[in-house]
Amino acid sequence: MLKKVFASAVFGVEASVITVEVNVDIGVGYHLVGLPDNAIKESNYRIAAALQNNGYRIPGKKITIALARRIGLYKSTLARFEQA
Repeated sequence: MLKKVFASAVFGVEASVITVEVNVDIGVGYHLVGLPDNAIKESNYRIAAALQNNGYRIPGKKITIALARRIGLYKSTLARFEQA
């Protein structure tokens, strides 16, 4: 089962649109992939705590959460930094 939603994240002083895709499949545990940042490692604990505190039990299935930043926004931000 694949679900797709949109969220936002702050990179430096700019906000960017993030695509969040969640897939539930046969297996165990959950995996957070996507954005190349050390905060992603910490996000695993925050997500697990938020789900538990809201009464949601992580099912005995493999959950993959993919976070993807919009490429167009990313490239325009890089172009501005390169010009400076």
